[in-house]
Amino acid sequence: MKIVVVSDTHVPDRAASLHPALLGELQRSKPDLILHAGDISTPGVLKALGRIAPVKAVMGNRDWLFAGKLKGFLELNIHGVNIALTHGHLNFLTYWWDKANYMFRGYNRDRIVRRLELAFPKADLVVFGHTHRAENYRQNGKLFFNPGSATIGDIWVHTRSYGILEIGEDHSVQSRIIPLAGFHLVNRQWEAQDDQT
Repeated sequence: MKIVVVSDTHVPDRAASLHPALLGELQRSKPDLILHAGDISTPGVLKALGRIAPVKAVMGNRDWLFAGKLKGFLELNIHGVNIALTHGHLNFLTYWWDKANYMFRGYNRDRIVRRLELAFPKADLVVFGHTHRAENYRQNGKLFFNPGSATIGDIWVHTRSYGILEIGEDHSVQSRIIPLAGFHLVNRQWEAQDDQT
């Protein structure tokens, strides 16, 4: 089963629209399912993704329009693989604590992985977003997978990306991060960019 994973699209709060290459790339990949790990911001994003494949999504910390419509996390089982889908901020107390830690200590994958491992002890695969930083990391027999932000990227290098998971009937999980190139944001609008420079 091929699953596309996107997160932190932030339309329209940080970008007026989705990355110009995203929907075309997703259509060409022919996924069976799309997971959105939150910070969707507007229902139009889920509708656009839903024209490509069925979508399962969770609520991020900026998804006020989805209050009461989306859950904070979902647990799925695909071919015997237990998957937890979460934005990753867990709750507002954790969100603010993590924000303070980030400001004073910087990004720390171990802190995030430890928190998610405790929150989802039965998961074989934890899919999350929130940090805007792509992660494809295995620890203690679990895969922690963050596709990164499909719109604004992380704060330092602004690398935009999405992810692909392939889950076999033998419970195998193949995972990869796919960079999105060719465009950058200027005042919330996409402009073509030569990625060779």
